[in-house]
Amino acid sequence: MNADDMPPVRRLGRRAIFENRVWRVFADAIADKNGAQVPDYLVLEAKAVPANAIGGVAVLPILADGRIALLRNWRHAIGGWSWEAAKGFVETGEDPAAAAMRELAEETGLACQAADLVPLGTVHPEPAAMATRAALYVARNCTALTDHVHEADEAGLGRVAFFEAPAADALWQAGEMRDAASLLLLARRADALRSP
Repeated sequence: MNADDMPPVRRLGRRAIFENRVWRVFADAIADKNGAQVPDYLVLEAKAVPANAIGGVAVLPILADGRIALLRNWRHAIGGWSWEAAKGFVETGEDPAAAAMRELAEETGLACQAADLVPLGTVHPEPAAMATRAALYVARNCTALTDHVHEADEAGLGRVAFFEAPAADALWQAGEMRDAASLLLLARRADALRSP
């Protein structure tokens, strides 16, 4: 490993602050190569993260007629509404593609064939503080599930709305969509639609 590949920050210590069903929160004491220290650098770590570090998924549903399904969710942390793709955590032992299909069904009431679930890489939702990645997918040719029950117990989960592609793009162009994974999915969706 050459000098340019050496991490410029090292961890001096770690203190667990909080834990719930999904997250562990730590305050790390870190120091840079010049000796400057931060005694309480916040780190969130997903509990069910496997070796590939994929702890979540985001899936953009697209119907056969080209309309895009988005959720209008209330997000407590920002105190406002957010237009988003379907998203959620990967359960312990669950494959990310299976998690994407599950979240698609649970949050939107839509499903697609396995061949129509197109992987579009991964994203670090917030690399400055979150020690996890999310796998990104587009679900093509989605159809409605007849036996769908909306997940009413998920805090903030909102209604599903369907948009023609230009209207979906107008959401982020107008600043009404600010969720990073959803924005990246909209930007990459053309690649998925070209796939066989």
